[in-house]
Amino acid sequence: MGTWGTGLSSNDTYSDIYGEFIDLYNDGTSVTEITKKLIADNQETINTREDSSNFWFAIANGQWECKELDKEIFSKVEEIIESGMDIEIWRELDCSQSDLKKREQVLSKFLEKIKTEKEKPRRRKKKKLYDSIFLKGDCLVYKMDNGNYGGAFVLTDEKSTEVGANEIAITTIDKPTKPTLKDFKNGQVYITRSKEVSVKNNQIQENLTDRLHIGGFSALSFKRDNPEIEVIGQLEIFKEYDSEKLGQSAYPWSALFSMVASKEKYIEVNGQPKSNISISRWTKKPWIKNWL
Repeated sequence: MGTWGTGLSSNDTYSDIYGEFIDLYNDGTSVTEITKKLIADNQETINTREDSSNFWFAIANGQWECKELDKEIFSKVEEIIESGMDIEIWRELDCSQSDLKKREQVLSKFLEKIKTEKEKPRRRKKKKLYDSIFLKGDCLVYKMDNGNYGGAFVLTDEKSTEVGANEIAITTIDKPTKPTLKDFKNGQVYITRSKEVSVKNNQIQENLTDRLHIGGFSALSFKRDNPEIEVIGQLEIFKEYDSEKLGQSAYPWSALFSMVASKEKYIEVNGQPKSNISISRWTKKPWIKNWL
């Protein structure tokens, strides 16, 4: 059930269902369609005794918030609460008497609330969408924490998304003078060796693996951090970045300034990486032989 408190929303099931209800409502979906979709998509939850009550509580509260509480949904919730079914489940889970009493009070207040129609329906909140900061193929230059210039290559861009992410490859460029496009054409993706802990046959094992520093950098955090980054030009991309093959992580913009600047510490602890990937993997023309 994933419960962390006696409150109506203090469990995973309620939180997930109510959150999705409101998200769909904000997207412009009708309450009727939202309800149909959530019921259809969550049959396993509905048929799980420990989770069913919280599912219906979330649906009822979502409908009530939107001033469209369905009579059948209300009756179902009323029956769950007045029959003591939810409390019995909590009792079976060995909850304390004090928690049972608190839960009963929460449910009683909730039922009283939804018996009275809300004065005004919840307002739909339009999601704010963002374009990524940089364009695919941009070559980014910036001063790093060690005083040298670093470089990063933009592999993807997007428009009108909730995050506005660029997938960016941090390169090994580390120069006292500002890099040029030639440095990017000959550039390598920054890779570090790191320890990976696993358990096999009840034994903890540590293995060193190579990690490519390619990841998502969001427009949201860019506006907050306001990093000093210069675009010195563009390289045409002929092969799309495959995040499923090479992995995908989220990075703060500050990673551009600190990671390569600290490379000697990484090498001292874990040694040199065994693999390498060139920026030309994406910028080399496909009709040239020995395509990577």
